[in-house]
Amino acid sequence: MAEVTRHEPGMFNWVDLMTTDVESAKEFYSTLLGCETVDNPVGDDFVYTLFSRNGKNIAGMSAMMPDMLEQGVPPHWNSYVAVANVEEAAAKAAGLGATLIMPPMDVMEFGRMASIIDPTGAALNLWEAKTHIGVDVIGEAGAFCWAELYTHDTDAAGSFYSSLFGWEAQQAEGGGGMPYNLFTSGGPLASGGSPVAGMLLIQPIWGEVPPNWTVYFGVEDLDTALEQVKAMGGSMQVQPMSIPNIGRISLISDPQHVYVMLIELEQAA
Repeated sequence: MAEVTRHEPGMFNWVDLMTTDVESAKEFYSTLLGCETVDNPVGDDFVYTLFSRNGKNIAGMSAMMPDMLEQGVPPHWNSYVAVANVEEAAAKAAGLGATLIMPPMDVMEFGRMASIIDPTGAALNLWEAKTHIGVDVIGEAGAFCWAELYTHDTDAAGSFYSSLFGWEAQQAEGGGGMPYNLFTSGGPLASGGSPVAGMLLIQPIWGEVPPNWTVYFGVEDLDTALEQVKAMGGSMQVQPMSIPNIGRISLISDPQHVYVMLIELEQAA
């Protein structure tokens, strides 16, 4: 397992699903990722479910909040980035043009979080860890592997995240020859920097896609996983695509129409 015990500030450290059908999502993702689920009652009538593999946390899930449903927010995956101090990070984000949609708050003994919408319209969570560091396993089949920003303004988004987290944006070749932007931490890849996330310009052919951070999960065999998706009421949105030296990817939709990327990693990835 690619186990981790700490997430450095500026690195993606957690993902969780907000859904309209918790039981369906449990069955779908536990089967697809080969994981277990553990329900954790939190307060009155609220349950936070953990997805885990061999006792190691890989993601979370909860039912959507009533106010979100009233506002017409669709089911979705949330992405979190680790920060050393959530108050400072939230204030810095606001100063750079982000909208603070949830001010810093305690999540019991687990940590402190805040939620922002970046200047291009994509939502992101900031997490200051206490007892909960985030995912315990990363970058392998059955676990969170990658985060990717889809935006209408890559220049504005690149400038924002570089200023907020100290990331560097560099261009790389994407799937199908599409221009691809890579965020790295600690300098460019050529100088020893670490990959953090990707970024793509939303294309007109995609239709009405809002700016968003999309989550990648690893699978052992992509073709088998796509058959499981279809059998469980989900659908394949993009045909499998090979990325040299990385693996094969496909965009799917779960039964509640939540989009997520699947990746079958190459051994050398």
